[in-house]
Amino acid sequence: MGKVTLAIDFGSKTSGYTAAAHQDESNQITLHQVRKGQNADVWLKELIQRTSAEVVAIDAPLSLPGVYSKIEHCSNHHYRHCDLEAGAMSPMFLGGLTARAIELKSWLFQNTHAEVIEVYPKLVAQRLELDKRYKKDSSYIQEALVALDKELTGTRPVDTVENWHRFDALLALIAANRYVAGTAEKIGLETEGIIYF
Repeated sequence: MGKVTLAIDFGSKTSGYTAAAHQDESNQITLHQVRKGQNADVWLKELIQRTSAEVVAIDAPLSLPGVYSKIEHCSNHHYRHCDLEAGAMSPMFLGGLTARAIELKSWLFQNTHAEVIEVYPKLVAQRLELDKRYKKDSSYIQEALVALDKELTGTRPVDTVENWHRFDALLALIAANRYVAGTAEKIGLETEGIIYF
């Protein structure tokens, strides 16, 4: 019996791009995706409460560059150490998405007992050696799912992975499962922000 985990591919608020992979205590994996026009933040809070997630993994910056809070060894106004190591976008450039993710993290701390971690599906994809068609060619999704089978211990309905948002939610779930198992790699500074993969 593992921990109940919810892994989120975090998208803009009403785009319909936010997707989540939920793995329950019996290792059953289900995929969820918000409808276009629906408020993703409200939808996620309801999903988190409904699933009673013990670990929530979010693919979005959960902190700002440490220079703003005067953290030692942090002088970059645009990137955290983990962003530079990962080749990720600046939390400052992402702006509203970063603010929403940090707000969701705060809500989780205030309203649940869940552990909250930041993940980056792209790093998981690189570790699984997915090819350049990743996120570019939707016909590659079914082939790419084979690489995930080695990592995902739970059972999932294959036909529900019809877009890259749901696929990235599964990659985020792999990172979350590695975190739970104590095998995740991590980059960044504990004082500023860590990305697990």
